[in-house]
Amino acid sequence: MDFGVTFPSKITDYNLVMLAEEVGFQQAWFFDSQMIYSDVYATMALAAHTTKKIKLATGVAVPSTRMAPVIAHSIATVAQIAPGRVELGVGNGNTARLTMGLKPLPLKKMKREIRTIQTLLKGEECLHDFGGNKKLIKLLHPDHGFINLKQKIPLTLSAFGEKTLAFCGAECDAHLSWNITPDTLVANRKIIGESAVSNNRDPGNLPTKAIVPLAILKSGETIESDRVLRSVGPFITNLLHVLCEWDEKLLPADKTISEHVKQYKKYVASLDPHRRHLMLHEGHLIFTRDDELKYLVSEIANIAAMIGTPASIIERIKALEEKGLTHFAFQITDSPEQEIKNFATNIMARY
Repeated sequence: MDFGVTFPSKITDYNLVMLAEEVGFQQAWFFDSQMIYSDVYATMALAAHTTKKIKLATGVAVPSTRMAPVIAHSIATVAQIAPGRVELGVGNGNTARLTMGLKPLPLKKMKREIRTIQTLLKGEECLHDFGGNKKLIKLLHPDHGFINLKQKIPLTLSAFGEKTLAFCGAECDAHLSWNITPDTLVANRKIIGESAVSNNRDPGNLPTKAIVPLAILKSGETIESDRVLRSVGPFITNLLHVLCEWDEKLLPADKTISEHVKQYKKYVASLDPHRRHLMLHEGHLIFTRDDELKYLVSEIANIAAMIGTPASIIERIKALEEKGLTHFAFQITDSPEQEIKNFATNIMARY
């Protein structure tokens, strides 16, 4: 199992990426959400400049917040600093678009943008549709030190739905999941594998990776401990945001959980509808706002994050590995330096 760490992109946090490399992490992921964090490619470029071997990936880039040629150019620029160490994670913009009051990008449009990115990263020409105006484009001057196209830049797709998973198996290099369970992993791998085979591809060459919210319990702690709930608070509120803006079916049918969700939706409905999307995402995966503290409950925490002792977390990661997971990246929250060291010591060193 390869291990990674996931950062809210912060331009001054390259020292944390250096630490992650030092303690043995294989990869660092960086959120791309333009209304919340620092610019993802500037953050990755600084991390690339100050590290030597850790892989660097967008988690995830969103076609439409930047047009496809800009995304291809940006990741190829980072690859010039870190040749062979760069990966492009791509998704439909669950956060990056919702923070602007927009819905996630439809699959049809995302496919078109991804195909343009892939073609450009091969150094080839392609016909790109600029809102109905189709033009031939190509990344020029790849051999003059501006960008690097010599090493393949893998494109990893964040996918949940059946059609998106099938597209991943047919045309992408890897699958990225979030907070996945063994059963869901098996179901996803089946769809990806069948699609790969039908497109004359080897499913064994299409790994599934996961980014997982996580909290390691200290001696004497439980999931209901105040420190634990506050630590995973941003994950809890993120899940609640998704439920309000996306799909309540993500939660199991539980009466207690349903009541918490009902109360949260009532709270969301009370917000100014013109500013609701701004208010909901303030603190997104960084901190918990004071007005949301009462929603930090253990019933939802247990779904929003992987919480347990080092031994139980290792057991759960191994269960995922047995079902086909090849890369496990945890999300940092309130104490990043401590969390990086803690995961390396208590999980990676004992794995």
